[in-house]
Amino acid sequence: MNRNLLKLYWLGTLFLPFALISCAAVNHGPELQSAVRTMEQATGVSTSWAALGEPQPLEPGEGGVVTLDSVAALTLSNNRALRADLEVIGQAKADLVQAGLLSNPVLSLMGGLPEAGGRASVAFGLSKDFSDLWLIPSRKRAAQAIVQQRVLSFTDTAIVLLTESKTNYYSLQYQSVAADLQEQNLRILQESMEIAQARFRAGDTTQLDVNLIRARYVEAQLELLQVRSDYRVTQRTLLRLMGVSTAPDSWRPEPSKLDEAPEPLGVDEPALVEAALLQRLDVQASRWELESAVAEFEQQRRRVIPSLTLGLSGERFERRAMPDRDIPADTARASLASGKLTAPEIQSVAERRKERRREIDFILGPSIEVPLPIFDQNQAQIAKAQFRARELQQRYEEVEQRVVEGVRSAFTQRRLAEERVRLYHDTLVPLQEANLALSQTAYQSGRESILTVLLAQESLIRTRLAYAAVERDLAISAANLERQLAGRLPEPALTPPPAP
Repeated sequence: MNRNLLKLYWLGTLFLPFALISCAAVNHGPELQSAVRTMEQATGVSTSWAALGEPQPLEPGEGGVVTLDSVAALTLSNNRALRADLEVIGQAKADLVQAGLLSNPVLSLMGGLPEAGGRASVAFGLSKDFSDLWLIPSRKRAAQAIVQQRVLSFTDTAIVLLTESKTNYYSLQYQSVAADLQEQNLRILQESMEIAQARFRAGDTTQLDVNLIRARYVEAQLELLQVRSDYRVTQRTLLRLMGVSTAPDSWRPEPSKLDEAPEPLGVDEPALVEAALLQRLDVQASRWELESAVAEFEQQRRRVIPSLTLGLSGERFERRAMPDRDIPADTARASLASGKLTAPEIQSVAERRKERRREIDFILGPSIEVPLPIFDQNQAQIAKAQFRARELQQRYEEVEQRVVEGVRSAFTQRRLAEERVRLYHDTLVPLQEANLALSQTAYQSGRESILTVLLAQESLIRTRLAYAAVERDLAISAANLERQLAGRLPEPALTPPPAP
C-alpha cells in the first residue's frame, strides 16, 4: 500500500508545474495608465482613473466662477457613466487572464464493494486536456485585442463627454451674456416706450408708434425669460455631466470675451482628414475589434480537434474475505483421510503473505481521450467566425467613412463660424456703433429726438447679442473639430490674423 501512495505522490507531482503556471491575478492598472496617457495627449487634461476615490465636490472660485478647466476635470473624474465604463476595462482584462489559464485536471474515483464482503475495489484516474497548448495563443490574441478595444473605446467616450461639457459650457457663457444684454435692451425699450407715450400725448406721434415699441418690449421680455430658463437647464446639464447634480446653481461661468478676433485655421481639409484617421480612437478601437475577430477565426480553425486528454489511471482490485475455519470439522476430515487421529493442515503467516504477493493487487497506466472529427469538423463555427471577421471589416471601413464625413463637416462649420465672427467683429458691430454715435450727434444738434438714440442703442445691443451667439458657435465648432480629430488642433494649424 505504501508503494501505491508513492505512485500517487509522483502523479500529483507531474501536474504541479501546470498548477503553478496557471496562477494569475487580474490587474488592469496598466490599461488605466494607458488610457490616462492617451487622454492627456488628446485633450491636455490630466486625471488619474487608476486611483479614483469618492466623487469630488464642486468648488467655485472667486466670485462664484467655475472655470472651463474645473468643468473638464470634474467631468472626467466624477461622471458616473465614465466610472462605470472603467469596470468594462477590468472585465476585459479578466477575460484576458482567463484566456491564458490552463484548464483544470480531472480526478475521477470509483469504488466497488464485493458481494460476499472483503476489500473494496478502487478505480481512479487523473487526466488533463492538452488542447490548451494550441488554443491558448489565439485565445489570448483575441482577448488582448478586446482589451485594447475597450481601452480605446473608453478613452474615446471620455473625449466625447468632454466635448459635450465644453459645448454646454460655451452655451452657458452665451446665455449669461445674452441675459445681461437683454436686460440692457429692456431698460432702453422701457425708456423708448415712455418717450413715445409722452410724444403721443403731446400729439407728436401716433398710437401705432407706441404700440410697435410696446410690442418690441414684450418680445424682449419673452426672450429674456427664455434665456434665463435655458441658462438654468444648461447649468443642470453641466452639473450632471460633472457628477454633482445635487450641487447648488449659484455659480456662474467665466465671462465670454467678445472683443477678440478669431484665429483662422492654417491647415487644409485633407491634412485634417489624414490626421483624424490616424488619431481617432474609435477607428483604432474598431481595428482592434477586427483583430479580435481574425484571432477568433484562427482559433476556430484549430478547434477541428477540440480536445486531447492525457492522464494516468489505476485500479486496486477487490479481495474476498477468507471464510472462518471449523477446527473440529477439519480435524475429523483429516483423521478420516489418514485413518488415524490427525491435526488439520494450518498455513503459516509467511506462506499466506507469499501467496498474497503473487496476486495482482494494483494496476497503473496511461490514458488518452481524443474526439474523432468524423461528423463534426467545426465547419459551422469556422464559417461563422469568418463571416464575423468580414462583417467587422466592413464596419471598420464604415467608421472610417464616418470619420471623414465628420471632419469635413466640422471643418466647414469652423470656417463658416470664423467668417461670421469676422463679419460681426470687423463690420456689423462697428457699423452699429457708428450709427449710435451719429444718432447721438443728431440728437445733440436737435435734428433727431432721443427716441432715435434709444432705438440705435437697442439695435446695437441686439447686434452684440447676435455677435455673442456666433462667438458661441465658433467655440462649439472648434470643440467639435477637436472631437473629430480626437485631440487638440496642432499649434501650426492656428495662425495669427493678418495685420490690417
